[in-house]
Amino acid sequence: MPAIKISTPTSLPRRRRSTGFTYVALLLGVALLGTSLAWMGQSWQLASQREAERQLLFAGHQIRQALLSYQRSGPGFGQLPTSLEELLHDSRGVTARSHLRRIYADPVGDGQPWALITDEDGHVLGVHSRSQRPPLKRAGFGHDEEAFEAARSYADWRFAVRRAAAQESEGGAHAKRDERHLYRPGAHLDTPTVDPADGPHIRRP
Repeated sequence: MPAIKISTPTSLPRRRRSTGFTYVALLLGVALLGTSLAWMGQSWQLASQREAERQLLFAGHQIRQALLSYQRSGPGFGQLPTSLEELLHDSRGVTARSHLRRIYADPVGDGQPWALITDEDGHVLGVHSRSQRPPLKRAGFGHDEEAFEAARSYADWRFAVRRAAAQESEGGAHAKRDERHLYRPGAHLDTPTVDPADGPHIRRP
């Protein structure tokens, strides 16, 4: 006749304790998994935002350089476009010229277009994002971007050019182009060539 196993009163608490320990361990595992996933999600979000900041700086630099190129070329030195599209197709000269490969989208603007920085006549001096999110980057900016360190939002990162000196004077005549750069060492690297029709050449002393 087979033996019948009878649970003794002392074996029941042991099973209950074992089940309780397993349940607690399961809860701890779920909590640790949730914490790990939250940490990974936050890390991914920060990495994504930093990458968007790098793209924003790149796009802003490209647009500003295109504005400088537009400003330094053409029949009238110092002119600026009235839209970003004019940077793609500059028809002021005999031959059409492109100063920008394409109009880059705002990486942090959530699909919104760039906000244009214009003068009183509607000429484009630069662009900035419309995003009001605070940036992560607070240091290590390039030349003429020291103000970015105190920016409260991406909208404060303004990529703009200065107005050229070749504007209309108070008497109504156009200011002459400053030709002193012709014989300044290294001037040919960042200054447009002077057209002989603009005025008499400056002779070397």
